[in-house]
Amino acid sequence: MSPAVLFPRFDHPAIEERYASWQSQTLLRTGGDIEFATYDAEEPASLAAGGVESDHVLVVTDPLLLPPAKLVMRLRELLVHTPSVVAALPVSNEAENPVQRRAAAPYLTLRELQQVTAELQSRGADGEVVKWDGADPAAYLCRTSWLETIDDPPRHALAGREVVLSPADYVHRWSSLRGQTRIDLLERIAPDAKSILEFGCGEAPLGAALKQRQKCRVVGIEIDPKAAAVARKRIDDVYCGDAREIVALIKEKFDWIIGGDIVEHIDEPWSFLADLRKVAAPGGRLLLSIPNIAHAAVVSDLLRGRFDYVYMGLTCVGHLRFFTKRTIEEMLSIAGWTVVEIAPQETVVTRGREELLAALATARIPHSKEDLVPAGYYVVARNA
Repeated sequence: MSPAVLFPRFDHPAIEERYASWQSQTLLRTGGDIEFATYDAEEPASLAAGGVESDHVLVVTDPLLLPPAKLVMRLRELLVHTPSVVAALPVSNEAENPVQRRAAAPYLTLRELQQVTAELQSRGADGEVVKWDGADPAAYLCRTSWLETIDDPPRHALAGREVVLSPADYVHRWSSLRGQTRIDLLERIAPDAKSILEFGCGEAPLGAALKQRQKCRVVGIEIDPKAAAVARKRIDDVYCGDAREIVALIKEKFDWIIGGDIVEHIDEPWSFLADLRKVAAPGGRLLLSIPNIAHAAVVSDLLRGRFDYVYMGLTCVGHLRFFTKRTIEEMLSIAGWTVVEIAPQETVVTRGREELLAALATARIPHSKEDLVPAGYYVVARNA
């Protein structure tokens, strides 16, 4: 009998999280007739396993992960050949347990990730037996009969037990979309700024860092209620809702207005950026981070018939608008801002990028390398 997949029930108000969960399930279902069951994250593992008929089950504890091909079958084979352990686990980039955390060749798109994971699987590696701590493992394959004896929630089931890691099976886990501290943006905000508005502030790690660095008032706008609740504990004020609607309600003026990878999520950013000028002080600054859709990795994917939405990054499923350097300049001009600087962001050197650049050079096809290389742009504009 084929192994089963036990997947946590998951819902979220934001499309990014919902899509990432759907994508994870789709990838796990690919390539085999696999029994699929769902469970509540807080219920005992024994209860979660009750609806599983297969002898072996892949227990997913992180619903947003990106698994490699044939993960279920490969982990079952490893577990069968290591009978002394209770479970087989993949390695991962964002693992909480350091023994599970591994680096892989760089990637920026799903296609590039799949190239990386396929190569790792082809090289193979012996399993590594380790004693597991209390960390969330993201995914593990175990015997269903064993899982039925565990009273803890599935994500805690492995604590204190011996497991086997598969170094050849690499799972991508996402960092927090709303909890990242954007040090790159912090470095670009003037240390004498007294009043700062951040739209799409998430849990406000940037605002908290600003308040620690300098004396200032920081106001945030965040659409996710849970993230907004965290942000309220860190900064001076938080509006929860759609930034396009909230800007019209704000009566104060700000020295700096910040949007870190948010403009591309707005259906009509031209008018929104124009409205922001009403809450910007004379000469006030606008700081944006915007991804570059012309990045060579994306173009390389397109030439192969691929454009894969993912949770976050260049092809984030929440992106409604796509920009190059030229269209960023055009957008700011339409909105009435004066561009001070558009600086390229450092990019990851990936295979897709290098293959495209090499092919273009060999074929002598006219192209602008400086537009294909940046992953995105830092934009500073002034309220004239």
